[in-house]
This record gives sequence, structure tokens and C-alpha cells, in this order.
Amino acid sequence: MDKPLVKIEYKTANGSRICVEVSASVKELLEQSDRQIQSQRRQDRRYLDFTPLTDEVLEISLLGVFEDTADLLERMERNARLHEAIDKLTEVQRRRLRLYYFEGLTYSRIAKLEGVSHRAVIYSIEQALKQLKTLCEN
Repeated sequence: MDKPLVKIEYKTANGSRICVEVSASVKELLEQSDRQIQSQRRQDRRYLDFTPLTDEVLEISLLGVFEDTADLLERMERNARLHEAIDKLTEVQRRRLRLYYFEGLTYSRIAKLEGVSHRAVIYSIEQALKQLKTLCEN
């Protein structure tokens, strides 16, 4: 017995659209793959937003982004203040921030690993971010 086909539409890199017919199970696999790719992109963005500046990182990726040396120095100072502020957080807050932003774990996964509630992890990270904002503004 033939499985029914479903149509799916994709937008290509150049902006055109293509339509293909696949089985429902293939459609489900493609959608799952898309979700995984989107999740990985979110994790990559989190990681890049909090990557410490090192000479190597600056040489490879940041020097071309900044218009002048003053912008680069300002960013380096902000980064140094952020890392000093992170050092002032509690061990739990630092660990949860690292797991969430650097390791890309979800709140639920962190909660499961630590044996605490999902809400406790969210609250801890929210409080850490508020504290970091206050510490970095001073």
C-alpha cells in the first residue's frame, strides 16, 4: 500500500521557492532536522555573545568588525567588566549561566542535572543577569 504524499515548500538561499512531495514520515524528519538546526543556531548565538575576548579571537573575528581602535578598546573594557562582575556572582549563578549560555543547555536540562525545579533555574539566571547589569553599570 502506497503511503500518501504531502507537499512541503522551501525557500532557497536565493529567495526562490521550491515545492516537493514527500511521505509524512520524511516530512517529519525534515521538520525535526530544521528544529535541530534552529536550536544549534540559538546556542551558537548565545556562545558568541559571551565568548571571552582573547588575542586569537580578536585577530580572527573582531578586528574587521570595528571601525577604529577606540571601538575595540571600549568593547574590551566592557568585556573585562562583565567577567569581573561574573566573578562576583554566587557559584550556583555562575554555573547556571555557564551551562545555559556557554554549554547551550535548556533550563529544564539544568534543573534535571541539579535536581531542582525548572522555575528555580529560571529565577537564578534572571537574578544573575539583573546583578550583572547592576554591577556592569557601576
